[in-house]
Amino acid sequence: MVEALVITLREGMEAALVVGLILAYLNRTGRAAHSRYVYAGVLLAVLASLAGAAGFSLIGLDPENEVLEGTLLALAAVLVATLVIWMWRASRSVKQYVEARLGALAGEAGPRPAWGLLGFTFFMVFREGVEIVLFLAALSLTAGGLSQLIGATAGLGLAALFGFLIIKGSVRIDLRRFFGITSLVLLVLVIRLLAGSVHEFSEVGLLPTTPAELSIVGFIVKDSTSIVILLVLVLLPVLAMVPGLHSRPGDEAARPEEGSAERRKRVAALRQARRWQMAVIGVTLALVLPLVWAVYAAETSGYRPQPDEITPQGGQVRIALDPLEDGQLHKFLYHGQQADVRFIAIRKEDGEIAVALDVCSICPPAGYHQEGDIVMCENCNAPINVGTIGESGGCNPVPLAFSQESGELVIATADLDAAQGRFTR
Repeated sequence: MVEALVITLREGMEAALVVGLILAYLNRTGRAAHSRYVYAGVLLAVLASLAGAAGFSLIGLDPENEVLEGTLLALAAVLVATLVIWMWRASRSVKQYVEARLGALAGEAGPRPAWGLLGFTFFMVFREGVEIVLFLAALSLTAGGLSQLIGATAGLGLAALFGFLIIKGSVRIDLRRFFGITSLVLLVLVIRLLAGSVHEFSEVGLLPTTPAELSIVGFIVKDSTSIVILLVLVLLPVLAMVPGLHSRPGDEAARPEEGSAERRKRVAALRQARRWQMAVIGVTLALVLPLVWAVYAAETSGYRPQPDEITPQGGQVRIALDPLEDGQLHKFLYHGQQADVRFIAIRKEDGEIAVALDVCSICPPAGYHQEGDIVMCENCNAPINVGTIGESGGCNPVPLAFSQESGELVIATADLDAAQGRFTR
């Protein structure tokens, strides 16, 4: 249940945060009429997520397909960057806009802002929506699926609550601070989206990259780093609300131009705004705790065996097959003249043995760890199905030639020596 809550909370909060910030922005600048395009984008994304998940299941298309994910991430990054530019342009004379309560963007009449908002919202919500729908469908078919489904639903509900409170709690935020923090949050999101797109395209060889570049990209897209980035994205706009909790001198004092009834109405609105801000801060802190737990769990989970040192004899290394019967990942270390070479061996579910280097063809030699029936790249957290170990490409471990003789794995030291370059990059 907790796992489902954390996963759906993490998937939903990013979309809720960005959508909430945009709706708050539209409300603060007198463009509430544009909000309907944001809601339309959310509705279309939800419907498309359900249809997309059903379509993926029917035709057997993996929603984790690298080309599909890379394309969606790139489109989302472009739309977020365009939105930031649009916000900067629109906020140059924001004071006049707010005072006049204008309903359209200055100098941007016509459908362009509306369609931009709709498209931005759609792509921000769609990818997370497909993954959440498929995740919930999978949970409903497993043991304990009901409790997991309850946790997932709670996570989505909390994410929606967070977005709602962001809108309500932004009423008394200083506009200059609000626009600055909102733009910063979205720019950080652009970097993360672009890094994810680069990684996905690199996995299928559509984008040339170096291990040095992938070390940076991998750090950004790792689960633990992504959660930390999400925490920063969440906390920045919430911290902007803290100054509004304190009453400024004269806030509730009577003003010469207003009567007693007007003053009571204004003071009540100020106090209500503070209550909303206190609510969003409290809820945010409550939401952050499971995400902090997720960071810790991501860093400590999985099976990470220490490599066994092996000694070559007669131009070969020999490894007994019996220990591999447990179906877990086994690591070995060969001391070469230029570099130490790590390799892995594991028995698959079909009984076949897979042997590969403890490095892929695109990432730095960070190695792998095991989580259930998958192995995870330590550099970028790319999941690799155990059944595909021995196949080349992307973040899959580089295959290593071997043979089996008398209950032993036999690997030529010449092949291990040839792999030294992969561990000295």
